[in-house]
Amino acid sequence: MTTITSSAIAAVLFSLSACSPSASNAELDEAKKKIASLEAELALEKAKNPSSSVIAVASSAAMASSAVVAVADAAPAGKQWYYTSSEDKMDSATRYYAHVYSTNTVNFSFPYSGEQNATLTLRSGKRQGKDVMFSIRKGQILCHSYEDCNILVRFDDEKAVNYSAVGAADNSSETIFLRNYDKFVTKLKKAKRVRISIDIYQQGAPVFEFDVSGFDAEKYQQKK
Repeated sequence: MTTITSSAIAAVLFSLSACSPSASNAELDEAKKKIASLEAELALEKAKNPSSSVIAVASSAAMASSAVVAVADAAPAGKQWYYTSSEDKMDSATRYYAHVYSTNTVNFSFPYSGEQNATLTLRSGKRQGKDVMFSIRKGQILCHSYEDCNILVRFDDEKAVNYSAVGAADNSSETIFLRNYDKFVTKLKKAKRVRISIDIYQQGAPVFEFDVSGFDAEKYQQKK
């Protein structure tokens, strides 16, 4: 299992704090790529080892993610996707990720107040299979690990449709896994925008919008 250290998070925070509003696209891209990789590894580590130390790291990771919101506006079309990979320590196979942040932000009521994006992540690995993951940094998504829930998904200007989803195995409330990976990704590849509406405890059903244009399947899962 990959261990996410506080020093690694500190390095990310430092790189983000060094980015001014006039920073180059390359600098912002690199900082956001580090955050995307950190969030993916953190989600896996929380699922396998929901210990107090991991939860403490999650708090620091949320700080780093908040810095992304403060530093970068919406990325140019086609450059908003971030592709990362990591080694599965159990079988040495490669896990692949593609991440995109919502173009809009929300600010929930206490105790989850503070501006935040949502993240849409595609994940592919030998042991885990393929997943579509939707996550927020703080709040309670009303979707449990033991019972499917329904969320609304709209591709471009098509009619919104229901997708089944399930909560994380560790019962954390910030991440859900959408069913029917192949159907979702097939639609995503043809779309420019995806809207997702999901029930969140005491916050209604906010709509998160994702600019998914320019998704590159080759960068997501490199062929060998």
